[in-house]
Amino acid sequence: MEMLGKGKRFNKLLPYLLVAPIVIWIVVTIFIPLFSVIKESFYSTGFIGTKGTFVGLDQYKSTLTSSAYWTAWKKSLIWVFGNGLMQTVLAFSVALLLNKASRMTNFARNWIIIPWIIPTIVVAIFWQWIFNGSYGIFNNVLQSLHLIDKPINLLGDSFWSFPIVIFINTWHWFPFMAVIVLAGLSTISQDIYEAADVDGANVWQKFWRITFPSLGKITFALGLVGTLWSFNIFDTIYILTGGGPAGASTTVPVMIYQQAFEQFKIGQASATSIITAVFLSIFAFFFLKYAGPKED
Repeated sequence: MEMLGKGKRFNKLLPYLLVAPIVIWIVVTIFIPLFSVIKESFYSTGFIGTKGTFVGLDQYKSTLTSSAYWTAWKKSLIWVFGNGLMQTVLAFSVALLLNKASRMTNFARNWIIIPWIIPTIVVAIFWQWIFNGSYGIFNNVLQSLHLIDKPINLLGDSFWSFPIVIFINTWHWFPFMAVIVLAGLSTISQDIYEAADVDGANVWQKFWRITFPSLGKITFALGLVGTLWSFNIFDTIYILTGGGPAGASTTVPVMIYQQAFEQFKIGQASATSIITAVFLSIFAFFFLKYAGPKED
């Protein structure tokens, strides 16, 4: 009876023991750093490791009343919308083209993911070489075609730098979205398309009436995760432009980095991070509530 009782207790504890490692990992890697950031947001900490004075909500007020913060938000929204639009159009276009079985499409399916798996630093280096104002191949081609008289430093131009970085990031990430959409297309029965052909539906009607609605759950997931993911992209922008020139590509994540590690305002950066996280959480809440796919 004693052994039976121990066996029952062990069976009750087993699920908790199996879950414990991941719970500990989450606490160590997410909650402890999060609480540390919240704590620092109330102190005027400068350098990492130093102790600042308690300032309460002053840094939150400073962020919310800062024109630079809202300008960075404007840049972030342009960044998210630009990437979202270009990646969606490219991903759906490529996925629809590759959804037809042939030797060429099978080859393309295997290699389309290549841009996505290339490390960001490598992507940044070769696109910097392509768009370089002195020796870049892009300027060389334009001059050879007599479209421009002198080289253009696109990544150093206050107008063109941000659109170019959006283009580079789109090139890097759209293959991942295309693969997800392609996987979704494979789940749609061909019988539905054959019935639509009998009814005389054209390509556009089949896309809007069959393809797009059938991918509702996939597009919802990509819309939520992709938006939050895109908003928080830092490395591509910082490596290519550093947020410049003259703040032309300074999004919110870049601004937070600059506050923390260039201006040495860890406390201010922490407050800015918390405020931004709250706004993103509000967006996620309303997106889940109102944009989620309706259950049949």
